[in-house]
Amino acid sequence: MIAVICAMESEAEHLRRRLDEAHESTPIDLIVSGIGLVNAAAATATLCVVERPGAIVNYGCAGAHRDDLGPGDVVLGDRVVHVSSQIVLPSGERKPMGFLFHVNEVRTETDAIATDPALLAVARHAVDGSALPPWPGETVAPRVVVGPIASADIWTQHGESIRTLHDLHGSLCEEMEAAAIAQVAAIHGVPFLAVKDISNNELRRATEATARGLPSLESLRPELGRRAALVVEAIVREWSSAGR
Repeated sequence: MIAVICAMESEAEHLRRRLDEAHESTPIDLIVSGIGLVNAAAATATLCVVERPGAIVNYGCAGAHRDDLGPGDVVLGDRVVHVSSQIVLPSGERKPMGFLFHVNEVRTETDAIATDPALLAVARHAVDGSALPPWPGETVAPRVVVGPIASADIWTQHGESIRTLHDLHGSLCEEMEAAAIAQVAAIHGVPFLAVKDISNNELRRATEATARGLPSLESLRPELGRRAALVVEAIVREWSSAGR
């Protein structure tokens, strides 16, 4: 069984519509965790204990960390970085702490959690030569790129801060669930992959704010996670055809 986790129902709808035709023999459990690291960790821990999936794929929308990544582009995460795990030194400098967890009483400290190599290979093969629908108002088909995904309960809009994160971690995008899902999956020994499509690029244009002064992607809701869902469908087909 493959478990697919996304944060919002609006993201899940894109895959749910196609789920019945996405595979031939591999059961799929589509889970909406809620937004943020705590919600994602709780959902993943329950999943791993109760169902013990063969793999976990997390998909949804993300903000770009590079100028050249535009709305609709898809990132296959080759690793996940927990960018809100840090120490603020007496000097005011922020030092990344990365991940700290125990598996069978063995302590693990790591700057990033790498994607399962076999699962990433399946994903690469699945998207090879694929064509995704352009973002509204765009004429060029979105790209699929591979690289690190930054994760935190933080929405970074400050351009210099985004560039600092990219320079430090090589991150292509940021989102709010993958670090938690990756860590819980690692603790339980379940292969994990994050697939994110770019919804906003604050380096190009600041996301519009609500009356409360908070950024909102509500007007883009029909597009959020749509292309990532298509990629996940292709991955599930590839996984199923390989008899996994």
